[in-house]
Amino acid sequence: MSKPDEPFIKEQAVDPAAMPRGQGSVQARMDKVSSANSAPALPAGATKFRFQHKRDKSAHGHVSRDSVARDSKEKSPGHRPSPTAGQAMAAGVAALKLPAAAQTQIVNALLGDQDAPVAVMAVELLQSNLRWPGRLRLDPQPMTESPAIESQVRLVYGDDNFGRLILEGGVHSPRIAEQLQAAGAWLASILALAGRQANLRRQADTDELSGAYNRRYFMEKIPQLLDKARRERFCVTLLIFDIDNFKQYNDQFGHAAGDAIIREVIGLLRHCTRAKDLVARIGGDEFAVVFWDNQKPRSPDSEHPRSVLAIAQRFRQAVADHPWNTDGGPIAGRLSISGGLATFPWDAQDLNRLLEVADGELIRAKDMGKNAIVLAGPGVPIDDATQHESPSTPSAD
Repeated sequence: MSKPDEPFIKEQAVDPAAMPRGQGSVQARMDKVSSANSAPALPAGATKFRFQHKRDKSAHGHVSRDSVARDSKEKSPGHRPSPTAGQAMAAGVAALKLPAAAQTQIVNALLGDQDAPVAVMAVELLQSNLRWPGRLRLDPQPMTESPAIESQVRLVYGDDNFGRLILEGGVHSPRIAEQLQAAGAWLASILALAGRQANLRRQADTDELSGAYNRRYFMEKIPQLLDKARRERFCVTLLIFDIDNFKQYNDQFGHAAGDAIIREVIGLLRHCTRAKDLVARIGGDEFAVVFWDNQKPRSPDSEHPRSVLAIAQRFRQAVADHPWNTDGGPIAGRLSISGGLATFPWDAQDLNRLLEVADGELIRAKDMGKNAIVLAGPGVPIDDATQHESPSTPSAD
């Protein structure tokens, strides 16, 4: 057996001049050289290649007609495979001769390292790095047909329609017309890449069941938010809550009903929060909500975190009053949540400590009889007589 760093077939050259005389004619010696320099014969029944693609073979081991047709098509002189969005972008860069700095900027934007939208940045790069007789403008309204006027280019990549790129002032030379067409093709490929990248990022950051952010995203983003809060001197409040007796619901009504409850709870929560408040599912039935105010308050007289406590109260009451129905029928009894609130910078200076304090208040809410929200520090449970009652045991109709 050959060593890992040695070739599978070891070639050995033979010098004809070094062969002893008297061992046949020159042609015979040359034939022997050719035989020595060639690969050794394969055993009977052995295959020539160590690895073979099997996807084009039928169950009987024969190459399929589709495979032959595809191979024939791909080898035909007129066939050109459709370029990917990345290849189209690279071709556009070459055609437009964009400088390396502009290419770096657009790649960073695609990777999410820039605050400006990719479309805005791409148009600005086209405007600033190429010579145009007027201003470039992106109209995102999808077009079904190519524009009749020369100063507009339809932005289409595959099945995606991104509107049109408009050169204000018109096209006055063949060079500008050609450049506008190349710019439109490049911009369409950039927007297609941006859409796919955003979709991948969304899948990586989102909990599939609830539609909320997942734990990985939560643990990555909240330290960044706390750093921002430290620099700009604003408050961040964390709510940790779970669904009371959720395992009991799951056992009695089934996991499909439990999944429906989780989705519905997130739906109720979104009605009580702002778009900027971060909602995440960090465990089976455990959720985190991050409230932050670096701009105007939620209401003229609101005070953080007391205003957050009021939001949590509305959410808790919405869950308690909600008519819980699943595909299998109504759930008799009530559903409730218990939660704890902790605020940066008073209760904690980092995420781990903030989670620890909020989780401690969640345990305190459970100890008080569940269906309660507790604020850390001087906070007290929401003063509502019904919240201290233990939820009734669910039962099927």
